[in-house]
Amino acid sequence: MNPKISIIVPVYKVEAYLHKCVDSILSQTLNDFELILVNDGSPDNCGNICDEYAKKDHRVKVIHKENGGLSDARNAGLNIATGDYVGFVDSDDWVEPDMYELLYSMCEKNNCDIANCTSTIHFKHKVVKNGTHSLEIHNRKQAMEFMLKGELYDEVVWTKLFKRSLLEDIRFPVGIIYEDTAFTYKVIHKSERICCIGAPKYHYIKRDDSTMDRAIKNIRIDGVLIYDQMYKFMDKHYSELRNIVALKLANSAMTVMNLMSFHSDFPKYKKQYYEVGHLLNAYFSSTIKLQEYPSTVKLLLAATKVHPLLYKLIVNLASRRRSV
Repeated sequence: MNPKISIIVPVYKVEAYLHKCVDSILSQTLNDFELILVNDGSPDNCGNICDEYAKKDHRVKVIHKENGGLSDARNAGLNIATGDYVGFVDSDDWVEPDMYELLYSMCEKNNCDIANCTSTIHFKHKVVKNGTHSLEIHNRKQAMEFMLKGELYDEVVWTKLFKRSLLEDIRFPVGIIYEDTAFTYKVIHKSERICCIGAPKYHYIKRDDSTMDRAIKNIRIDGVLIYDQMYKFMDKHYSELRNIVALKLANSAMTVMNLMSFHSDFPKYKKQYYEVGHLLNAYFSSTIKLQEYPSTVKLLLAATKVHPLLYKLIVNLASRRRSV
């Protein structure tokens, strides 16, 4: 008999956090689940810690694999998951004791394919609780719009419980960041009914060396590329939502172009800068009409359309004037 839920936890260099994470899952009020710990080639003692949990609790399964990154580890867990539903927890976070009972009951009682709760974000010097609304149920189009607008639903997978049958041909893209963004909208598209509740049941630790922080420091263009793919998807299936994605793409593109423009070693990023600039220009007819953008931003869009390096010239000039 299959467990009700499979909970997948990728594990890599989180020795200081792993016990709290796993203990919070094993203490769930809904206990009919399998916990899949994926040791993604962690060089510390994480692999041994995972094995110790498997010896003590029959619900724990451990996969040991070469390091392939977060997406690859999640995919390895998905490949052996047997639960009716699937949840994801990052190994440096933890969950409230009733999180999965709540999400499971939301799906079962309301005939939903996806359930979504909210989270508590633990920053270095403050704690922020997100969402305090009652249960809401939506069809896929409504949920897609809310997710794209950042209302009620978010793009991350760790606040959600997915019906496993939705995931048979969907996996996380390997080798990029923004993997949750690339995954979630495709699953929503396959669902019929989605529900959400404003109950902060997931605890997310905002570390300075998180994947996203490293991406900003290293300057990655993955977000722009994923929003380009998402726009084409929406154009085909939800054409009325295209402009929301065009806005997200343009915001992401200009953020990356700013980072590159101000970087002391601009030649290192020049090829990627042009790639992002050309992508931004491809959406010019949509972005130039966006009401969300003031004339100053539209000037930058027009300048980029003339030549991508004009964007760099303008933002650098503006920065120097502000510093005078």
